[in-house]
Amino acid sequence: MNKSTTFLPTLMPMLRLAWKKAWFRYVSFGVVLAALPLIPGMTSSNATILGSVVYFSIAALGFQVLLGYSGQISLGHTAFIGVGAYVSGYIVKELGLPFPLAVLAAAVLPFILGLVLGLIALRLEGYYLAIATLGLAESIRIVFIEAHGFTRGFSGFFSNYPRVLGYQFNKGSTYVFMVAILVALMILVYNFINAATGRALAAMRSSQSAAQAMGVSLFKYKLMAFAISTGFAGIAGAMYMHFFRYSDPTIWNSGLSLNLVVACIVGGIASIEGAVIGAAFVVAMPELLRIVPGLGSINGASFVLSGVVIILVLLFYPGGLVNVASDIGKLRSRLSKGSKHPERSTEYVAE
Repeated sequence: MNKSTTFLPTLMPMLRLAWKKAWFRYVSFGVVLAALPLIPGMTSSNATILGSVVYFSIAALGFQVLLGYSGQISLGHTAFIGVGAYVSGYIVKELGLPFPLAVLAAAVLPFILGLVLGLIALRLEGYYLAIATLGLAESIRIVFIEAHGFTRGFSGFFSNYPRVLGYQFNKGSTYVFMVAILVALMILVYNFINAATGRALAAMRSSQSAAQAMGVSLFKYKLMAFAISTGFAGIAGAMYMHFFRYSDPTIWNSGLSLNLVVACIVGGIASIEGAVIGAAFVVAMPELLRIVPGLGSINGASFVLSGVVIILVLLFYPGGLVNVASDIGKLRSRLSKGSKHPERSTEYVAE
């Protein structure tokens, strides 16, 4: 008997059992994502788009903790991505310190700024909080413009690919490293959300008054949500700086913060996978618009389409794109059951 025929029946149940584990699903996803640039016909521009998806997924994952899991809003997260980018680039290129230390600093400084933002969130809610965070982001962007010694202003800050333990990364290996960071953070968020902390955040999202009555400390968990999300934004900025090797203040505008909101809503609120799917949607949409005749040349067409998509998703598909596959499976199951068990015809007997 062929060994493969006896091995496969044993392997498939093992894979199905492993697939139920979140870490296995995320690692499998990471392997596939890391292998995409190896597909024949994949151009350098396609690889660059994939790099954009990965770095933006990291930022969206942190924003999901804030918006999706704790119910807080921020329109200023783009500033924290920029802080992470500049801090990481400056530490590596100007100070000559190791890349891992630069990534750590790029996460810690926005984390501290997130604690400050969390203190603001204790007194503000809803629209007021959104406006306050937007104002803070614009203030930080002005710092990016004026601090020429640190950011080079509009001239732009140029960086290099990472170098770790004597190994010099190139574009491909930097991409794989970014994917590894994304997978690690997905597993971290999964464990965080499924612990007592995640349940406290969910209670705060549903009703702050009810959560407070249940003993949930709004002070503690609001600070935690903002700090974690801004820390993730800083890591995303570090990945951006060392993959694209360039940054200037025009990149870190309010439109990028709005794209984070779009990614979480369209991908699926309170979903780890939804953050990644939404990030892929946001990054790929401008590229797809270029293919459509007439739309590619219109300035702001992607923002208009984003608004339309958000409205459509909120009205007709509030679960987000993350539920498309499961909903299609449910529909196929219903159709197959309907074909196997057709309704019996009812006979009417005339009296």
